[in-house]
Amino acid sequence: MKKHVHEILIVTGTRPEIIKMAPVYQAFQSSGYAIDWCHTGQHDSLAAQTFAVFAIQPDVVFERPAGTGLPALLGGLINHIDQQLHRKAYQCVLVHGDTSSTLAGALAAFYHQVPVIGHVEAGLRSGDLHHPFPEELNRVVVAKIANYHFAPTRAAEQALLQEGVSGERILVTGNTAIDAQQYLLASGAITARETNQVLVTAHRRENWAAIPTICAAIKALSQQQAGLKFIVATHPNPAVKQAVLDGLADCPAASVVPPLNYVQLQQVLAQSVLVMTDSGGIQEEAPTFGTRVVVLRETTERPEALAMGLSQLAGATDVARIVSAAESLLALGRAKGVINPYGSGQAAHLIVEAVQQVFDERV
Repeated sequence: MKKHVHEILIVTGTRPEIIKMAPVYQAFQSSGYAIDWCHTGQHDSLAAQTFAVFAIQPDVVFERPAGTGLPALLGGLINHIDQQLHRKAYQCVLVHGDTSSTLAGALAAFYHQVPVIGHVEAGLRSGDLHHPFPEELNRVVVAKIANYHFAPTRAAEQALLQEGVSGERILVTGNTAIDAQQYLLASGAITARETNQVLVTAHRRENWAAIPTICAAIKALSQQQAGLKFIVATHPNPAVKQAVLDGLADCPAASVVPPLNYVQLQQVLAQSVLVMTDSGGIQEEAPTFGTRVVVLRETTERPEALAMGLSQLAGATDVARIVSAAESLLALGRAKGVINPYGSGQAAHLIVEAVQQVFDERV
């Protein structure tokens, strides 16, 4: 097959982006493309661990821009990606999802007039620009910049169509997160089995102030559901971690653990009877194992699992509401034989085919 030299650039910045773009990178490589990977450094130590899982060595890794605010972060990320785009004349730039690196990558590619700007995991919408913040706005803006949209579900496709995106520029692929899970399962890195564990994660900035409430719900649930063991993965932010430690100091059923790497997280997820989380990625991944999810948010851009009874919105500010949602899902038990509504494991292959078709049409 013809080898395409440096036509494609993948831009990522966070661990979830690496996980979801790794199958895409591998698919392009196996199809004969020479593809570059630029990692912005938005996540650093977590990123290195995740690249190792997929045996990927990124071509360019920047340090996280100085400053703690979103404006400083976005400006620094754009400047870094701009440097890489000056080095080579890419025909295609692929960004993923909704982070500051996603927006920076799309903007930098637009400023360089890259012919093909592709958005992987396009079209997710909560309908509220402030939830999740700033991710919802990032998605909406990237949709205006990208000229090809790889939507994970039909609902995501419909959201794009309603915003005026041409149907000819949208392809429903499924979510590449499921491709990544299939990679781990096929390699034997994880095995699915049910235990009495409940996985808990809360990382979104809008929930940091709600950590005491989430901890109170865990304690209440542990008292009402004897035998459950809670695995509470903390956020790297020291203040958030301390709030969790303080809130669960007198809860023997809860084990507070450092942030889990990707394989560890998937293994715990694969053996949990329930998940309590504000993570979008976990909402997508849990159905692979039939694990039900209490969504610690008021909105979700992943409604498919809600419609199937696999997840339930509980917010993060009312102990009774969180406990009620958890108890109702625990009563149902793990879902047996469920088909994950977010993908079949073929997303990366479909993305490669779509980009190849675009290149063919431009010859």
